[in-house]
Amino acid sequence: MTIDISKFDHWIEAWKYFYDIELQQVPLDPNAVLISSVNEKGVPNARVVLVKDVSDDGFVFYTNYDSQKGKELFHNSHGHLTWYSRLQGVSIRAQGKIEKVDSTISDQYFSTRDRNAQISANISKQSQEVESRSVLDNEFKEFEKKFEGKDIPRPSHWGGICLIPSKVEIWKSRDDYLTRLHDRIVFSIDNGVLSKKRLYP
Repeated sequence: MTIDISKFDHWIEAWKYFYDIELQQVPLDPNAVLISSVNEKGVPNARVVLVKDVSDDGFVFYTNYDSQKGKELFHNSHGHLTWYSRLQGVSIRAQGKIEKVDSTISDQYFSTRDRNAQISANISKQSQEVESRSVLDNEFKEFEKKFEGKDIPRPSHWGGICLIPSKVEIWKSRDDYLTRLHDRIVFSIDNGVLSKKRLYP
């Protein structure tokens, strides 16, 4: 049965509704999203990350700030996020401002990560060329030995990013799929004021 997405008064209501269903029925990475950015020449790039928190403030994920994605997102101060559920026939797209999350929040999240992931975050010069797999593996082993029996610190180049949406679009397929007359509802946020409108599919 097709749900009427126009009934949602706020984009966060739609996110919670569809994500809760995804969480219950999709065991592997239901929080996977596509993050898109453009480089200084206007060439687009996209990659999959895992969203770790979603609230009225926006979508939070964690990454290497010095990576290609980090540099491009902060250079333009804007980004785009796409979440898609094949199971439910729904996509949620958000575009908006990019900001670093507070360092204490990044510290808290980093402390919950698996130790191997903590090591990787410290040694990875993300998006830079590495000579060979053995170089990467050796750097990992050396760092692991150096911090044996010690807490691993969060590197300053790694932390949370929040995409603060100025526009969120909800797309939902209808049961009569062949007509392609699917539903599209867009929420726009301008100076804290939320508005909603329907788009042609």
